[in-house]
Amino acid sequence: MAERSGLKPVPDSSSDVASNDAAPIARARISARLVIVLERAFLVAGIVLLGVLIRELGAGAVWGNLRLVGWGFCLIFAQEILAYAANTFGWYRAFPPPPPDIPFHRLLAARIAGDAINAVTPTATVGGEFVRARLLEGQANMTTVWASVAVAKVSQTVGQIAFVVLGLFVVLQDTPLPPGIQRGLFITLLLFSSALLVALLMQRRGMVDAGADVLRRLGLPVPQRLGERWQRLDREISRVYERPVSFPISVASFFVGWTLGALEIYLIMWFLGIPGGWYRALTIEVLSVAVDGLLFFVPAKAGTQEGGKVLIFTLLGLDPAKGLALGLVRRLRDLSWAVVGLLILSRHQLRKRSGHR
Repeated sequence: MAERSGLKPVPDSSSDVASNDAAPIARARISARLVIVLERAFLVAGIVLLGVLIRELGAGAVWGNLRLVGWGFCLIFAQEILAYAANTFGWYRAFPPPPPDIPFHRLLAARIAGDAINAVTPTATVGGEFVRARLLEGQANMTTVWASVAVAKVSQTVGQIAFVVLGLFVVLQDTPLPPGIQRGLFITLLLFSSALLVALLMQRRGMVDAGADVLRRLGLPVPQRLGERWQRLDREISRVYERPVSFPISVASFFVGWTLGALEIYLIMWFLGIPGGWYRALTIEVLSVAVDGLLFFVPAKAGTQEGGKVLIFTLLGLDPAKGLALGLVRRLRDLSWAVVGLLILSRHQLRKRSGHR
């Protein structure tokens, strides 16, 4: 009837809006699936790399080195609590002032549980941050908790880069690394530092809300209530930086946590009979943190932690089989603490369910 009268049919605006919204959502889902596929591919590649290393260096030699550690693993396992304590205090100083009245042991438990998720799941160190926040439900305002998690993630990375930069300045004076590797390390550190500086500036000026604006420009819908929550989160994050001493103390605490890794390396070296003392332990740990940082996209550092130690030991003129053994001891320590963290998480879930009943 409309066509006969010369009038054009009126388009269904509601269907157009629905189709316009559906396309960005579909693209987002495809991107998320692609990330999952890539994570799983890196995980499989890392496991294959570990298998190849054990085969090339000899399973017997690696097992013989691991047996040298013996009871010493208990000491290696126990000393990690020092790093956990330092990192937990760094997280505590990342809370907006005044910090909530949360017992330190609860923060420590949440820290351990979060690291456990990062150690055993392919979440690129993001899943653990969600777990940390969830374990503090009911202990403080959740916006405040999420703000502390966001700031602590940045301050921990700043502490990591500071440890690597200062460590390289110390150890490269007497460490015979090939010039190409040295240049590659410094170029990569420069790129990471620049990206971190941008993230820090954006966080201080409202990083979350700026991210929401980017999503809107890409055509991804951001619900009004979610946008308001992100704005409140930005305000909480900015409060951390309003107190000049909070962020530097947080960074310093995480820096101590990274430095304590050299203690673990020294203990493992001592049990494996590797000569070199504290300076050699610091050299191995600085290069290890640098390699792990460069390969952050590999889930749970599968294969890269062990492969990195083999590469470092080869460059330093040490037995690569002992390097693989050192990497495996550290892996075993990671998994042992992961068991502790998963037990903490399980206990929290059981209490939560019983509370609902």
